[in-house]
Amino acid sequence: MRIKDTFWIGLLIGAAVFALCFLLLSLISWGEAYARAPYLLAFVPGIILFRMAMVKWNMEKCGKGILMITFIGMLLVFFLV
Repeated sequence: MRIKDTFWIGLLIGAAVFALCFLLLSLISWGEAYARAPYLLAFVPGIILFRMAMVKWNMEKCGKGILMITFIGMLLVFFLV
């Protein structure tokens, strides 16, 4: 089954990957010095998924959605956390 190449599905995939990775990383005790670490490390799989969607799978719209979630999320982490 092939995933449909739409921007909205890319947004959902990017948000789901971030949420899953953040939940797994938040189980680790990071300490006060590394308070942002779970947030920022949770975005790494989104960047890898973006590259795979754009280059390997040739899903440009989906890749743009993943990139938008990743970029906006990183900005929110830097300004709000």
